[in-house]
Amino acid sequence: MLYYVSGRIIEVGSESVILDNHGIGYEVFTTGRVLQELVRQGKEEALLYTHMQIKEDEWVLYGFPERSDIRVFRQLISVSGVGPKAALAILNTMTVEELYMAIQSGDSKAISKAQGVGPKTAQRLVVDLKGSMEIGSVAFDADSFSENAEQSVISETAEALTSLGYSNMDALRAIKKVEGAEEMTVEQLLSAALRKL
Repeated sequence: MLYYVSGRIIEVGSESVILDNHGIGYEVFTTGRVLQELVRQGKEEALLYTHMQIKEDEWVLYGFPERSDIRVFRQLISVSGVGPKAALAILNTMTVEELYMAIQSGDSKAISKAQGVGPKTAQRLVVDLKGSMEIGSVAFDADSFSENAEQSVISETAEALTSLGYSNMDALRAIKKVEGAEEMTVEQLLSAALRKL
């Protein structure tokens, strides 16, 4: 199992990037968002955390620059009926944080906006992952929302915003725009987030 692949960027395609590592070219499939970011940054080298799928006739690598993304990718493909292409489509449409909020709040409609993901599959993802997708390991990066107490405030504030009629995605985006959110109470964060909406 390859934990990650790093190397010189040889080519960025529409679905994958080719990395040269000591004369060996690795093709790593990822989301369009990751590929666009590699092009935008103009880097000569990259490191992608990988998941290898082994089939009878081929070995395929999927990768992301963040470990949290590859963990979520693995969780997504563990759900019956969700393959790598659907998982990539979901992570191309939503950030890890947005996906977490959608799953925790049962918002299968937001997930079904991903190309090739129907309402039944989106609902299955919500049912299967709601209890197993942990905030600390996948949803919020260590720099922004790292402690359980802080995450509880974030979650409660998001729930309060959705109860006011805002979508889960809009609620999360507003919360992330608030500076010092991790040190606020639910009431303070709700007030500040409302000013961002």
